[in-house]
Amino acid sequence: MTDDKIPNPSTIFDYLPMGDIDTDTIQQDVKQQFKRKFPKKFFKLAAYEESESQDGYVINLDGRPLKTPMKNLLTLPTENLAKAVADEWNALGKLINPDHLPLTKTANSAIEKTAPNMLHVLAEMVRFGETDLLFYQQNDPDGLCKMQELHWNPIILWAENLWNVKYKITNGISHVAQDIKILTQYEADISALNAHQLSALYLLTTSCGSLLIALAYQANILSKDGVVKAAFVDEDWQISQWGEDEEASEIRQFKLAEINSFCTYLDLLKS
Repeated sequence: MTDDKIPNPSTIFDYLPMGDIDTDTIQQDVKQQFKRKFPKKFFKLAAYEESESQDGYVINLDGRPLKTPMKNLLTLPTENLAKAVADEWNALGKLINPDHLPLTKTANSAIEKTAPNMLHVLAEMVRFGETDLLFYQQNDPDGLCKMQELHWNPIILWAENLWNVKYKITNGISHVAQDIKILTQYEADISALNAHQLSALYLLTTSCGSLLIALAYQANILSKDGVVKAAFVDEDWQISQWGEDEEASEIRQFKLAEINSFCTYLDLLKS
């Protein structure tokens, strides 16, 4: 293959989604995943190195710099994250399948979507915090109530002690406004995050439907398994009673993979 026929790494991302989750289209995405056509892998080695022009690390595919969909240099803030991104590119088979590049997709989102819109993303996070999944609990059946109490209440108690606040918990789905002090505290803490941290935390929040679950993981209060159990309390209860159909199982696996990748991304940023 001549050089003029080798895809530039910057064009590869024309094939890759940015990493955001649209929960309304997850089911459609799962159904379509086997119908997509992917570009062929054209490089032999992905490697990372410290950037000469920016703080952080860059990824090179056979020595050529990897770029985002908008042609910005893909710069990563920690060496461990850069190594993990290079590893996922090296682990590709014959095709460049974006489903096998979850860390890269999250990095794209951080650079292209979050960094230029920090205040907007921050506002969205605070909005999630006001209508957190954990605030809307059930008073029956007894089995579901016990699961919510087991997996949700310790997170709520941790947050209340951390910020010296008291959450309003309701039985049902009617909106209950939280104290403005809580929202102000969210804003203060989240605004201290950099674009990569904020992006991964936002994506984890939307995946779980809960800012508190995401913040608890970020603070090492929850393990990955704890995140999953808290995020899927209602679904796990339904499955325990009536089983799980094939389509629902596929969607669940998709969501689990996303949650795992966002948690991993946050972990790699801590190093």
